[in-house]
Amino acid sequence: MAFDFKFPDVGEGIQEGTLVKWRVKEGDTVKEDDVLADVETDKAVVEIPSPKSGKITKRHVGENQIIKVGSVMVTIE
Repeated sequence: MAFDFKFPDVGEGIQEGTLVKWRVKEGDTVKEDDVLADVETDKAVVEIPSPKSGKITKRHVGENQIIKVGSVMVTIE
């Protein structure tokens, strides 16, 4: 079953960030807590961990694109 993982609230009132680097590509298999991507906020660069294990079926954001909290980052099956 596909699961759309949304960019989480990383705290400190952050509403958006820039996806600096993907650590996974479509077709990769990840485990829970594996780092999916690095996102730069106005405070720091944060690593976004996977909420579950599975296969990456789609990345919804490109590198250097802005992503808002609550927007779908990646689909995991």
